[in-house]
Amino acid sequence: MENKTTPNAGNSSLKSKIYFILGYCFLMAMALSWSIDDSIVYIFFGVAFYFLFMGFYSMPFRKNFQGPFESSNRTGPGASPLWDAFAKAFQRPGSASKAAQKPFTKTPAPEVHRKVVGLVVGGIFVTFFIFFFGSIFSGSSPEWDDSVISFQEAEQNFWSGNYDSAYVNYRQAWKADDQYKEAMVGYGKVLAIRDQHDSARIMFDMALAIDPDYKEAAYNKALAFYNQEDYDEAIALLAQILQKNEDYYEAAGLLGDSYYAQKQFDQAISWYSKVYENEGYRTRFLCHVMAYIFDTQGDYSRAIDLYKEALEYDSSVVDIYVRLGELLPGDEGNYYRTQAAKLKQN
Repeated sequence: MENKTTPNAGNSSLKSKIYFILGYCFLMAMALSWSIDDSIVYIFFGVAFYFLFMGFYSMPFRKNFQGPFESSNRTGPGASPLWDAFAKAFQRPGSASKAAQKPFTKTPAPEVHRKVVGLVVGGIFVTFFIFFFGSIFSGSSPEWDDSVISFQEAEQNFWSGNYDSAYVNYRQAWKADDQYKEAMVGYGKVLAIRDQHDSARIMFDMALAIDPDYKEAAYNKALAFYNQEDYDEAIALLAQILQKNEDYYEAAGLLGDSYYAQKQFDQAISWYSKVYENEGYRTRFLCHVMAYIFDTQGDYSRAIDLYKEALEYDSSVVDIYVRLGELLPGDEGNYYRTQAAKLKQN
């Protein structure tokens, strides 16, 4: 039966073309605005997707539409020689006659095809908008993601000793997010390593303005005061930190260092002893400085024990061997004196 094209089909074809052209135009606009702002890209993509959807939905369907598998059973100009060859290659013996007896599968009506296309494309369209609005209302943003990536790279740079790269990445992180207190502290730490202590304290103050209880910012600010030999400021700030965080052993150790630098040994040994109580924070330096303080105070028994413990962490410190050789008599003292002599020769 001959197919007749109705005016409605012609109008649908024209509408479909217009929708496709508009969709293409908005895709081009999306590509051109890619580097401007991600939100604009999302908007253009959504509009383009809408017009493409309408283009597919408005496409006219023929009433005598045949499925792809029906062509294998047709002859003449509409047949597919490639499909015929493929079908014959995998055809079982005797199955050709059976297949010939089977009626063709009736193709679905155009309305069914239109509904299937509409459901599939519409489902993708809805999924996109769920993702788009979900990303907006969840509070995430491309700038936030960029700041996190920069911060993670900066942390790796810092702990590997690549301070120049850490400087760049920490700065990018807090510039992308002006509330990123961890990035501010990291950037301040790099500035302190560069001996830019005043600038470092500004960064720590910025982090404390966001979170007054951020102890890492307060500790590093105190460390900046200590490195500038402003021990009174460091002590005052560290005392405030330890009032709120009694188990902050790094701050307790720095407070001991600040008192030790002012030769206030009683206060220093008090805070060093607090750190020493936690075995995880014991180091060669801590044992050595405590041993020295007890040594100067005449408490030789405790000094000797701490000197020996310091050697367990680092057995190459000549001064400790020398002092133990002076404090210990007999063969035990000879051992330390001999070790001291060997290390001096090396």
